[in-house]
Amino acid sequence: MPTVRDVAVALAVGAAAVVGALVADPSERPFLPWGPVLIGTAVLLLCWRSRFPVPVLAAVMVPTALYYWLGHPDGPAALLVALAVYTVASRVSWRRAVLVGLLVVLAWTGTEQLITGLPPQLHLDHYSWIVVTVALGVAVGAVRRAAEASAGRAEERLARRVEQERLRIARDVHDVVSHSLSMIVVQAGVGAHVAAHRPEEAVASLERIRDAGTDALRELRGTLALLRELGTDPGPAGRPGLARLDEVVRAGRAAGVTVTVSGDPGPLPPEPDRTVFALVREAVTNTVRHACGATRVQVLLDRDAERLRIRVDDDGAPGPEPGGGRARPPGQGLRGLTERVESLGGTLTATPHPGGFALHAVLPLDAPGPASGGAQR
Repeated sequence: MPTVRDVAVALAVGAAAVVGALVADPSERPFLPWGPVLIGTAVLLLCWRSRFPVPVLAAVMVPTALYYWLGHPDGPAALLVALAVYTVASRVSWRRAVLVGLLVVLAWTGTEQLITGLPPQLHLDHYSWIVVTVALGVAVGAVRRAAEASAGRAEERLARRVEQERLRIARDVHDVVSHSLSMIVVQAGVGAHVAAHRPEEAVASLERIRDAGTDALRELRGTLALLRELGTDPGPAGRPGLARLDEVVRAGRAAGVTVTVSGDPGPLPPEPDRTVFALVREAVTNTVRHACGATRVQVLLDRDAERLRIRVDDDGAPGPEPGGGRARPPGQGLRGLTERVESLGGTLTATPHPGGFALHAVLPLDAPGPASGGAQR
């Protein structure tokens, strides 16, 4: 179906052609009966100009040529062809638009020679409207294509940002759930083991389970607030960062692993701050879950003017896998950490060594955004 805009424009141009014919001298060139029919036919064809620009141009030239062939008043009936030429020129490349303009000039010249029977003569005023119409169509088409390309790039950037945010939220949820559930499972095992003989330790384990669940719920609420687009800032207490590194130290200590942090990173931009916190938390979680006999985790933060180096070592042996292997399973945590670090332009390596397992990351510190409070340990 034709669009309302195309119908309205076609009717307006047709009305202009009719009015122009009526104000011309009707005594020499009668307008009725075929003039309105031919103009109406061209108007009907122009209603489909947006969907079929080239066929409509070719079709509109037929009733327009017949209009002049039958000697109707020399009004602005050429506007019907001009509208079709403009439509084609605004939807094709400028080279094709120029070719279309040349073809229209040739067709218009041939029609004029058939009507007048005079030898071919070059009258620039007869074809200037075609040149102007083609130039206008090319200009408008270029502007429209540039706007569409800009809108497409903006939409692509928005989709990319949405995808990055989705991945970031997925990593945050994984970090929270993996860390908290790992600590809860460890404390539940401790509580079940000592409940019969040392009930006070079982109570302490339950309290640590409660604290771990409370921390996990707080972080999940902040993540869900982002998903609901509430636009609320959870504040430093709810935002993952080095300011909350004490929670990881306490959780590791409750699971029987001593976590020590050395080095002063100073104030960090928000994204590096969150990434360093996620890296340390994931390293401690993996040590608790997978390292046999681990008793300590050493975190070293070394910062210079351009980058921050993070090294996390533990002293545990790789835990046995279900199939009997000894290598630590890669899981989703290390992959998520790698994505985090690489999204900031950094690098991450995770390698076993004779005394345990080590993570080593290098983060650039040129990420934009306000600085987040650092931590000294």
